[in-house]
Amino acid sequence: MSAAADRRRTRIVFGATLASVALACFWFVEGYPTPIYDSWGYCHLGEIIRTRGLSAWPTDVRTYGYPLFLAVVAGFRAVPLEELRLLVFVVQLTIYLGACAYVGRKLADVFQSPGLGVLAYAIGALNPILLLHASEVLTDLLSAVLILVSVALSWRAPGRERPFSPVRQIFLSFFFAAAAVAVRPANIVIVAALVLVWAVRALRWKDVGLAGAGAALAGLIPPLLPQVLINHRLFGTLNPLIEKDLYRRQAIWGMAALKYATLARTDHSPSLVYPNPLYHGDATPALFLRNHPLHYLATLALHGFGMLDPDLPFTYVTDLEPWYRWPLGVFVYLLVYAAFAATLFSALRMIRRRELDAGGFVVLSAVLVAGACLALYLPVEVESRFGLPLVALATPLIVAGAALLRDGRALARPARALLLLGALLAVLGGVSLSLWISTTRTNPQIERPAVSGQPSPQPSPAGRG
Repeated sequence: MSAAADRRRTRIVFGATLASVALACFWFVEGYPTPIYDSWGYCHLGEIIRTRGLSAWPTDVRTYGYPLFLAVVAGFRAVPLEELRLLVFVVQLTIYLGACAYVGRKLADVFQSPGLGVLAYAIGALNPILLLHASEVLTDLLSAVLILVSVALSWRAPGRERPFSPVRQIFLSFFFAAAAVAVRPANIVIVAALVLVWAVRALRWKDVGLAGAGAALAGLIPPLLPQVLINHRLFGTLNPLIEKDLYRRQAIWGMAALKYATLARTDHSPSLVYPNPLYHGDATPALFLRNHPLHYLATLALHGFGMLDPDLPFTYVTDLEPWYRWPLGVFVYLLVYAAFAATLFSALRMIRRRELDAGGFVVLSAVLVAGACLALYLPVEVESRFGLPLVALATPLIVAGAALLRDGRALARPARALLLLGALLAVLGGVSLSLWISTTRTNPQIERPAVSGQPSPQPSPAGRG
């Protein structure tokens, strides 16, 4: 029976992997065929690293992490942009599937169930939103993967922990979190969330002491040190992030807009803005909150929806009404609903038992890190790709919910009906809200001839990438 179950699980993993690669290849073909705007900017910075090294770093609005990644992917060779895009796609897809496999194995150990590990891998490997962004030469997919792995490293597998294992895990957890900061500096909030996550683990299981604190610090230093040296040389500061304060500008833009997208068409401006009808012209978010608190809180909620709604799933938009909009939208609405339901059930179970077990810690860690991402992005002018960490963290939440159903009795008929009704309402509500937000889009047509039949490759305004 065990051998037959192993073969069945192997077939599921193999099939999910083949389907994942096929779907990712479809997205690669559908995406914009060459790096433009911020993608072009990252390629340009990677070329500077390749030819002149980190000492020639030229900008105060980007960190070194993703350009260095591009230089490594290219083998420190000069390659055409289209070839580089293909190489990046293959490497990012491989990294993502590797991360899905690690998360699946970790969850199998936590819940002591190989079947749940396979479920976790299948959910991640077949996630069309994350596969789509694997085809883009941008920081978002790699950032989400690093965040997911840094959280997974904090999970505790009962009976599977080896001596000194927590010290190694905490080192790697903060190393990957720091790498996520080097790739996307806004991820500094993930480091703060992980401090809280590991503190909870230390208090609950007493397996992380002073050695763990030292390991966390040791993990943070290597990925952050190059940016510190760059900023010290250029600006005389010991700053591991960018020097420009772009967040304040993004928060100002966020008051007046529900969402932002980049239109890659030669006859229109690249700025596709969804104006906020709730905005009253307040100068700062603090004034908006004080003068119109309900409208500002509603704006934040709409930003959260905009981060997750794939109405225009590609970062560089060529089709304003893609046929795959609603299949992707329904997938995301159900994914978020399932993650929310699993979180709620897990919280009720912990309250009832008055105990945090390893499964509950999986949920708590994912919720704390997802909450940090939300707190960071809700005030700003969001794009759909900002929600990728939340989409990635939905997988462990859903698997934890499946574990609760496995360990408990079958849901009574009223509970099943209530869950199905909630799913239906989630889809209908998501579709309705997405349609309404879409009606707010504005984009000015520009009067200028196309250059070589495609938009200019110059980077878009600082801070939007």
